[in-house]
Amino acid sequence: MPLYDPALRYFLAVFESGSINAAARQLHVAGSAVSRQISRLEKEVGSVLFERLPSGVVATESGDMFAGFARRVIQDAGHVVDEIHERRGAESLISIAAPSGVGHEFLPRIAADYRKIHTGTWFVLKLTEPATATQMVRDGATDVAVTFNLAIDAGVKIIDSRPAPLMAVVRAGHPLACESSIRLRELLSYPLALSAPNTTNRHLFDVVVKSASRGVEPVFVCDNPDALLSFVRQGDAVTLMGRITTERDLAAGDVVAIPLKEKELGQRNLQVQTKAGRELPAALADFIDFLVAALGATEV
Repeated sequence: MPLYDPALRYFLAVFESGSINAAARQLHVAGSAVSRQISRLEKEVGSVLFERLPSGVVATESGDMFAGFARRVIQDAGHVVDEIHERRGAESLISIAAPSGVGHEFLPRIAADYRKIHTGTWFVLKLTEPATATQMVRDGATDVAVTFNLAIDAGVKIIDSRPAPLMAVVRAGHPLACESSIRLRELLSYPLALSAPNTTNRHLFDVVVKSASRGVEPVFVCDNPDALLSFVRQGDAVTLMGRITTERDLAAGDVVAIPLKEKELGQRNLQVQTKAGRELPAALADFIDFLVAALGATEV
């Protein structure tokens, strides 16, 4: 079903060429077909649109008025189709910003699971610092941020937020591996493998250690969770991570996560953020629902 009456195209072709036969050649139809469409429009409008002359046709005053209407209808239909195509293209591309803790394994797996259902969707995942992920979604540089946060940012809408407490992570068989919970000071006699100071993990650790008036230097610093876990698996080092970051390794039995008793280390939240005030495209809203459901089934 066309978005507008094809007779409008016939009319404009005659209006612009000044000839029914020329319009027919342009449209690749018979001249009689063009004449029938013009006659039908004149009947519906209730006015003669063209003055027939031996040399061709000339638009009447009514024809001039009708030409403006015909152009607007055809242009509006084209704009609607273009906008729909653009929106469909934009909606099928979903950009995500996230820190490595949630972006190195969890989000790629969720994106792959989503594409099993929605094969026309593709993703761009930017791994960055937690605060930068929030900044990117606030500035409209990315569709959604999945990031660890300690506060509420006025420039973003929090779609989902859930506690993501830090855990002490050690290799299986580590002297601390059998502990049901532990205090941070009990870790300090072991080598520490920590993320950089610009992460929420490290910030919380530094706050707690500073309040205890103890200076601690990690022996290994890296923002890549896989690198930290690889280092931990080789000896008696301890790192601090959330369960969502170590989910795969915990399931494999390579490492053990031990809850920490300090309340400050439980203040971190994992948030799903979008730009405040933005009306989400249908495809993006659908993916976010899928993501939140996955988070609900995951121990964060």
